Amino acid sequence: MRYLIKNGSIIDPARRVATVGDVLVADGLVQQVVDLADLHAEHEPVDDDVEVINARGSVVAPGFTDLHVHLREPGEEHKETVVSGTMAAATGGFTTVCAMPTTYPVADTAAVVRHVQQIAQREGHVRVEVIGALTQGREGKALADLIELAESGCIAFSDGGRPVADAGLMRNALAYAAALGLPVMTHCEDPRLSAGWAMHEGVVSTRLGLPGSPAAAEESLIARDIALAEVTGAHLHISHVSTAGGVALIRAAKARGARLTAEVTPHHLTLTDRWVMGDMAPREQVSASKPRKGGRNPHPELAMPSWLDPTLLPPYDPSTRVRPPLRTQDDVDALVEGLRDGTLDAIATGHAPQSRVDKECEYGLAAPGISGLETALALVLTLVHRGEMDLVNLVAKLTEGPAQVLGRSPATLRPGSRADIVIFDPDAYWTVDAASFASRGRNTPLQGQRLRGQVMLTMSGGQIVFRRGSFGRSPHSQPAPSRLEGILGSE
Repeated sequence: MRYLIKNGSIIDPARRVATVGDVLVADGLVQQVVDLADLHAEHEPVDDDVEVINARGSVVAPGFTDLHVHLREPGEEHKETVVSGTMAAATGGFTTVCAMPTTYPVADTAAVVRHVQQIAQREGHVRVEVIGALTQGREGKALADLIELAESGCIAFSDGGRPVADAGLMRNALAYAAALGLPVMTHCEDPRLSAGWAMHEGVVSTRLGLPGSPAAAEESLIARDIALAEVTGAHLHISHVSTAGGVALIRAAKARGARLTAEVTPHHLTLTDRWVMGDMAPREQVSASKPRKGGRNPHPELAMPSWLDPTLLPPYDPSTRVRPPLRTQDDVDALVEGLRDGTLDAIATGHAPQSRVDKECEYGLAAPGISGLETALALVLTLVHRGEMDLVNLVAKLTEGPAQVLGRSPATLRPGSRADIVIFDPDAYWTVDAASFASRGRNTPLQGQRLRGQVMLTMSGGQIVFRRGSFGRSPHSQPAPSRLEGILGSE
């Protein structure tokens, strides 16, 4: 089957393209892209074996890449499997996911890495890349065999949600990784400063009587790891940055020429520690047409008439417990600015599915993590609807940015490239229902939230791996004209 995607708003950051047009897919590749300037020309009639997908009113973009996903298999299949995790990825518009070594056994040997690769090749809905463990058993005591892991196809090294507290060991790890030409993805958290933490340390934690992890726990390790990366010449990638101070440290290091990249999650870009208060928090009735600090919305007609509302949750809801914890509004503003100005290179979900047993318990004992693949796009689109982020730049942070972190050519709609494509409607409203998730992890603080922006179709290697209902199928339907004209340009 060949596919002709018609009348979509095409965004291809790698080619600096933002237009309206058609995309022809055949033999797993993008065969042709016809943009707005050429739509008046005469084209060959569509063959019977070509399915026409009407994408009017929707964005057509390269498939997203997620640098930070916990697939849980092998060992914790009750939380997630490669099959369920890649289906959740497809539902969220991701055509490549990078699997963290947080498995049992840990992905610290070639045997475990190959096991995950084989399952993904046989049963996965999208492409899976494996990140090998940095230390044996992710225990931070001795280096894993990084050469063996690199030869088995690992794209990077990380201990997932565990920091390497030993500075000498971290220096050696960075030196070995530099020799292998692969990045080290580090979780920056000083365990001595965050011991016994339940949430971010601040006014809210004091009011709730919960022990907190200070911003300094993250920032001190970021500073240390940057210094070690500069000494060794290694490529250091800072995972899930969550503090304003962390953004400042990364910005300064990049200005010095450090070989450094960083990511931020959708929830750290949009949620704050006030969400832990739940319905005890004052309702923040802030009009989306009036941007927050640093935001701008030249098109108020596109403003989101609703807002993310923490008061839908009860206080102390364990779904709000993540690592690193949700921070303050000042931190959120700094993260958004860092994403805009290029200090932060990519958006990564940090998808961490947990079981009910792990989450439905005392707040401080609940396993941290959000099942984030299926809500990621809608969350970050709130930045666009509030005028805080440009749509083209946002798509770049989900496509071009992750590719640059991995040292690869970015996904693109250039003719001849692999047909990894996402089609999403940035104006579609929907209400989060975790029970309908493709992921086995139903742990999300967004349950019941009304979001704006939804993936309609995902194509991996020219095959449709997710389609919402009968999207694009009816030749007689007349979808509303695109309202994207004002937000397609780059900043």
